[in-house]
Amino acid sequence: MIDNTAIQEYHRHRYPYILIDCIDEIEPGKSAHGYKYFSENEWLFHCSSRDDSVSVPFTMLIEVLTEVFLMPVLMLDDNKGRITNFISADDAHVYSQVYPGDRLEVDVEVKSWRRGIASGVAHGYVNGNLTCDAKLKFVIPDIMDQFKPSVIGESK
Repeated sequence: MIDNTAIQEYHRHRYPYILIDCIDEIEPGKSAHGYKYFSENEWLFHCSSRDDSVSVPFTMLIEVLTEVFLMPVLMLDDNKGRITNFISADDAHVYSQVYPGDRLEVDVEVKSWRRGIASGVAHGYVNGNLTCDAKLKFVIPDIMDQFKPSVIGESK
């Protein structure tokens, strides 16, 4: 099990930007399972003046999916702590709302990891029900830079 403190050894995010609580299963380069418990004290639930129950914004759900998705790649070789850039979340869906008190369980699978670019899928569940999913892609720029063609007359 990798708790939030250990996750920060791999991710460059820090509070309040690191959202995931725990990675409880991981196969470096291939897959991971983690979760985020949305307590009623989360800062994002206090941004609305409405009195009724406020759900987790779609963008925050994608962020949780992405943070778990990064972990299998960041645990490879010398990737620990490297800068990552988000590229895309394709076919992203939210099937039901996530509320304070819900625990979002996330399963991710890395489909491709080549030349600094990772792509794959992430699924989020609450109480065993599919809540959200997306096809995700991110890059580790300094790895990708090693594969850029050089310009004539430019030295590396």
